[in-house]
Amino acid sequence: MTWGLLTNLWRLSRGLREEVTPHLERLGLAPTDPWLLAEIERHHYPTEAVRAMQIPAPTVSQMLKRLEQAGLVVRSLDPTDLRRYRFALTQAGQAVLEESRRHMLEALERRLERLSPTQRQQFAEWLEILAQEEASTPKE
Repeated sequence: MTWGLLTNLWRLSRGLREEVTPHLERLGLAPTDPWLLAEIERHHYPTEAVRAMQIPAPTVSQMLKRLEQAGLVVRSLDPTDLRRYRFALTQAGQAVLEESRRHMLEALERRLERLSPTQRQQFAEWLEILAQEEASTPKE
């Protein structure tokens, strides 16, 4: 059963990625770019994006350079610590993030329509529990 769960999670993730990738490419984004844009929207600092996304710092740096060259993010010195850079979404970056979110949510929604409202609620609750770190998992 456990291997079947992993297989189905992988298939769901892969299916969503395959469906959404052409839309992201039309927006000039790689598959992980919306997640980085969302982290920059929330946190502004590359180190926080690295921690949240669990992607190596050099990879995030390269992604940010590409997004900056595309005009989707801007880099500035942190006014409280001039040794640090902070990033912010440009107006174009915000628009691209919203559009990519819309495509991703529509793809997921099409799959969730297969579930009843009660099943959707249970699935959301269970997925949240499974996604938590081990130490914080409630046991009933």
